[in-house]
Amino acid sequence: MDVAKLVQKAKKGNDEAFELLISSVRNKLYRTAYSYVRNEQDALDIYQETIYKAYTSLKTLKKPESFQSWIIKILVF
Repeated sequence: MDVAKLVQKAKKGNDEAFELLISSVRNKLYRTAYSYVRNEQDALDIYQETIYKAYTSLKTLKKPESFQSWIIKILVF
């Protein structure tokens, strides 16, 4: 399914849509976190915190098609 459509569904409270969004970026999130901290457990902690922050602030995402870059920015900052 289209990322923008999944974002719209997730914004309306569809947790399954949010899970699909996360599954599409799961590997990239972990690899990015690991490249910063070089520690598996810390990378997993950052990964989980990023998902939580994205879930709680999804309504602030202005361009649904930019979901991947938006969530990577959450992870990095």
